[in-house]
Amino acid sequence: MTPSSTASAAEREPGIPARRRIPAAILVLSVSIFVIGSAELLPMGLLVPIADEYGLSVSTAGLLVTVYALGVAAGGPILTAATGRIDRKKLLAGLLLLFIAGSLISAAASHFGVLLAGRLISSLAHGTLFGISIVVAGQLAPPGREGAAISYLGMGLTLSTVLGAPAGTAIGNGFGWRMSFAAVAAAAAACLLLLAKVVPAVPRPESAAMGRQARALGRPTLILALLTTVFGFGGVFAGFTYISPFLLQVTGISERAVSVMLLVFGVGAAIGNWIGGRLADRHLMLTLYGALALLALTMAVFPLLGGEPVPAAVLLLIWGIAGFALVPPLNMLVLQKAGEAADLAASVNISAFNIGNALGAALGGAAIQSGLALSGAPVAGALIGVVGLATLSAIAAADRRRRVRAARE
Repeated sequence: MTPSSTASAAEREPGIPARRRIPAAILVLSVSIFVIGSAELLPMGLLVPIADEYGLSVSTAGLLVTVYALGVAAGGPILTAATGRIDRKKLLAGLLLLFIAGSLISAAASHFGVLLAGRLISSLAHGTLFGISIVVAGQLAPPGREGAAISYLGMGLTLSTVLGAPAGTAIGNGFGWRMSFAAVAAAAAACLLLLAKVVPAVPRPESAAMGRQARALGRPTLILALLTTVFGFGGVFAGFTYISPFLLQVTGISERAVSVMLLVFGVGAAIGNWIGGRLADRHLMLTLYGALALLALTMAVFPLLGGEPVPAAVLLLIWGIAGFALVPPLNMLVLQKAGEAADLAASVNISAFNIGNALGAALGGAAIQSGLALSGAPVAGALIGVVGLATLSAIAAADRRRRVRAARE
């Protein structure tokens, strides 16, 4: 996301410092993403006690995850459009307040329907806050370090998976599931105080009127960029959704060893997010091509080599690195193609990540049912990644045609 390749750099407000060091405000945004990302996954480790308290099946309690995902995918762009004229710092504060309210409603819910409502309210803040944070991080970052700044946000999300969600589960198991939601609300309140103290005012540029943003979403290259997010990142979860049964039944390791393998993937994800942000600042398209190709290759060979523990661990590490090295450059690519539609496009891109996750999981499951058994899931992920490479190539071709036309003029 260099000044020549992204709108957010062009939107940079006068007076924002141009130091090479990442501002503390971006760290506050990263911590906020960590808290909200932890809340998204929180019910997964608490479904049994929640189901027991309300007298429900575990599958019905699983609606807490489904409703949240739908709220993120659908609610983020809608709320972004509805808040188009609000100063970004005030908007971030309002979204944290909305998230806190939803978490407190969840913690105090006397009926399962109220708990679902609390989850839905929290989810509406999730997509918009993450999308606006990406745009703000691009504005606050020193020139040439926008990708690194976005990688800090991605690191917050990655750590929420590796550390935040397990910590929330531990609190729920030790003190009751309601305390987990209360702890998330308290953490979000701390983030709100830090935001008020550390994050500077970030006015919305006049060129970012929501009507213009909505029209800009129809640009072919922006649509292709969003599709690259769907298929590029969707491939990650086509295989990873079913990695635990693969490791148990095909690799033949114990449940405890599966936890270690998942930690290896998490370490890879953290490394990949860090690397992806820094490489994207230098070569955006090359980073995307390299990460997508490495991801597709890794998932393609996983069924062949993943039957043994050591090769499986090495491949999972590479899988995590390649998959999450995509996150910063995919966000940068969308912002680059969005022009004045930065706010809305960033929020829609968060929805694209969620759609990709759902699509990947569904296609991975279909591959398993097709007769390929558990080996079919990573194969499906590799094929989805190839589709992502195709949409990325279409963007590159469109950019070349545009440069040729400009040279002739």
